[in-house]
Amino acid sequence: MFSIPVLMYHHISDDREITLKGFERQLRYLKEQNYYTPSLEEFYLHITGQKLLTKKSVLITFDDGYVNNWICAYPLLKEYEFRAVVFVTTQNIERSLKVIRPTTEDGEKSPDTRTDERGDDKFLSWEELKVMVEDDIFEIGSHTHTHKNFNKTSDYADIERELEISRDLIKKNTNYNPVSIAWPWGHYKKNYIPAAKASGYKLAFTTDGGANTVGINPYKIFRFKMQKDDISWFKIRLKVYQNPILAKIYGSVYGLDAKIKKLVTNLLDLG
Repeated sequence: MFSIPVLMYHHISDDREITLKGFERQLRYLKEQNYYTPSLEEFYLHITGQKLLTKKSVLITFDDGYVNNWICAYPLLKEYEFRAVVFVTTQNIERSLKVIRPTTEDGEKSPDTRTDERGDDKFLSWEELKVMVEDDIFEIGSHTHTHKNFNKTSDYADIERELEISRDLIKKNTNYNPVSIAWPWGHYKKNYIPAAKASGYKLAFTTDGGANTVGINPYKIFRFKMQKDDISWFKIRLKVYQNPILAKIYGSVYGLDAKIKKLVTNLLDLG
């Protein structure tokens, strides 16, 4: 048995943890090692035991829907022939500029992501998302409609409505029917899962670490956050999250005291 790593990115930009060169190094490694990026449907069929994927499979995901996913990540994914999923907060996409902006493929430089990170011009447009889907490079998932205005402590007044609005806006503007959701900050309550099912979502992604093996709950998919450019770090984490035992161990200690996490990480690095 093996686990399928699900990578969680946010920004790809030269002023962030994952730069363009760093992201390209990671994609190049995946290409050289013959990794496959399945569609969400293929991933779903695998974890439900209906049609198994190759061991060298990895799912690439992006949260929030920042415009640098179009400017910087999209051209590299296209170059290396990999798929990805972007979980968009539809309220921000609705407010975004109605344009198709140039990418690094057109000579555009990495954007400033630190200044006014959540301004209206910092998110993807529906027009860009539609191109990303039509090129079969990206699939679109929900990140709810409002993301609770990026406030961790606030609660959704009506989670059912949040999911329905997000689903309908994605479908209306891109002709893509979303089947997945990523909970903002990975936070969700028990009633969120039946609400997601009722809205037609087949997969729900968390921010917890763990093993994505056949038979897991499709509404509690594990992911690991991409935090470094270092390719050695990337290779090691990829191996950890392919191994069901190591993935469970690492996922279970990830929220503990920093010293314990560092000790476990060092032990895994040695392995």
